[in-house]
Amino acid sequence: MNPKQLHCFITAAQEGSFSKAAKKLYLSQQALSKTIDKLEEELDVPLFIRGVAGLQLTRYGEALRQSAFPYLQMHDNIIADLQAMKNESPQTLSLGYPTGLLINFPDDFLTRFITAHPEVDFQIYSAPDDSYNRSLQSSEIDIYFCTMLYNAPMVQVQYHYRHPVFAVLSQDHLLAAKPVLSLADFRGQKLIGLNTENALNARMEQICQKQGLKATMVFSPAEMGLIFKLIESTRCVSFFGSDSIPLPPSIVKRPIGDLDLDYEFLIITHKNAPVTPIMEEFIRYTRSFF
Repeated sequence: MNPKQLHCFITAAQEGSFSKAAKKLYLSQQALSKTIDKLEEELDVPLFIRGVAGLQLTRYGEALRQSAFPYLQMHDNIIADLQAMKNESPQTLSLGYPTGLLINFPDDFLTRFITAHPEVDFQIYSAPDDSYNRSLQSSEIDIYFCTMLYNAPMVQVQYHYRHPVFAVLSQDHLLAAKPVLSLADFRGQKLIGLNTENALNARMEQICQKQGLKATMVFSPAEMGLIFKLIESTRCVSFFGSDSIPLPPSIVKRPIGDLDLDYEFLIITHKNAPVTPIMEEFIRYTRSFF
């Protein structure tokens, strides 16, 4: 039973004739009759008494008529509300994130949400980690992902995730036999770095310099597949912060006991700006990946 069938039924009941109802509905009498027959077949009850004098409702038909009116009215109201929403001014959502940060999410992280919301005008920016201060102040960005807070009084933290930075290496690497590593273990190792413009990467570089460690290879996060292959085949080692990045089966992660550094992921908004429903939905969506 669907709204079209009910509309045909109500019109036939009001007109008391299939021929009159068919004209009003701009249908052939045969098409209308088939629609009513199918409805009666689905409900397994007779709805009309068909006679020379016209159509009369059975007790089943009368019960359906009384129930169908509010149902059809609710259906029409829903359609009208959806059309009104469609005709409203388009919603906008501006997002900002540091270069390279999206490696912590599936490839279709943004496209999945954008595709599900064709009514929203998305504006997306990739910028250095400390640039959100100006962007939020000028209202260029509604939501920003970052790895460290700058000018905390002006922002509202909507979500804060943290995880200790760890080492990733081949399961066949000699260091993989140790359950916990130290920074000294990496001296003489081939280190792979990421050229991401964020606070975590800058702090990791400072710590490595103090320990006499330096990355011999530096890649973009977009080259994660190549990084994994190098770790697997050449005994290279790298440092990761987020445990949401899926690792190949041949690569393991090990904690670093004397490294006091956490990967932090924050979702922030301007403290004085309202959080709209689409912003709330996107924040919930993002949190589901951690």
